[in-house]
Amino acid sequence: MLGPPPTFGARTALSLAIVAAIAVFACGRAPDGGVEGAGGAPLDLEGDHEHYLRSVEGARLELVEPGTDGAWREIRGAGRVVRLAAPPERIASRTLATDEILLEIAEPERIVLLSPFAGDPQFSASADKAKRLGRVGGFSTEELLAASPDLVFAAGFNTQETLAQLEAAGVPVVVLLNHEDLAAIERNIRTVGFATGRDREAERLIESMWLRLDEARVRAGSKAEGLRVVHWSGGVVLGSRTVFDDALRYLGAVNLAAENGLEGWPRISAEQVVIWDPDVIFTDSYAAGDVAPGALDGTRAARLGNLESLDGRDMAAISHHVAGMVERLADALVRASERIETAGRQNPVTATE
Repeated sequence: MLGPPPTFGARTALSLAIVAAIAVFACGRAPDGGVEGAGGAPLDLEGDHEHYLRSVEGARLELVEPGTDGAWREIRGAGRVVRLAAPPERIASRTLATDEILLEIAEPERIVLLSPFAGDPQFSASADKAKRLGRVGGFSTEELLAASPDLVFAAGFNTQETLAQLEAAGVPVVVLLNHEDLAAIERNIRTVGFATGRDREAERLIESMWLRLDEARVRAGSKAEGLRVVHWSGGVVLGSRTVFDDALRYLGAVNLAAENGLEGWPRISAEQVVIWDPDVIFTDSYAAGDVAPGALDGTRAARLGNLESLDGRDMAAISHHVAGMVERLADALVRASERIETAGRQNPVTATE
């Protein structure tokens, strides 16, 4: 049974918000220690979790060339049609994923503004590139409009008010809704390439991403097969319909939260994790203070030393940089498997408990 969660750390909430493409406009610390959403309102993680899971239903976009009414290209889906008259020359991004993709495939002179997360090395694997570009913006819609973009990339958790302001100003907005698995990341890279006219560069980036993913899976080999895994940090577990779950399945491991019917990032107690008794537990390296000392000691993972951590960049990896997260995940699973094998040789009873 799922018990009441322990205190939910603000840093963990922020990370998961980014992972789910929630925190694409304004996330800061609220006066009560929670997390703020756009407009200063506290971010309701459970409510936004349900909203996100609903929002990605039928979220696949249709890429059309040429578009109707003489348009150069057209992007359709999720009840929206974006017509581009010509390749955009002033591109802005309000999501970390599209920040990272644009920095990889677009000419620097065409990028007029990136999201505030682009230059944050805690979450962005492209922070150095973003800082060199020097066009990292803030949270203000007014600042975005002042940059005079002719194309903006956003996500489903940008507020409807923000999207309406941009569209009222005549700015085309491509909204990427789905960030929940490896295939969705591939589609998003392709969509960014299509919308910017950088199709070949996008395809090369996709090819490079899958090459690294395949190499990680080969490296993990049979050692990852069947390992029972949980990602639990600050009272939040990662279930199905998350990149973490898809990455585990890609490597052959089992996500116990998904196996037990949990979707997204629901809250559960440490006691529930102990009941599941995973082989490996992943936490967030920057949120260690959110886990009570000894809370996971009753698990097989803790007894064997299979407590692993992922950093903020791994947890925010919903672009091609997901390959780095999967590589580190594969290496951690191999280490965990080897500890289990060693324990089995030294003490067969402990290894199988």
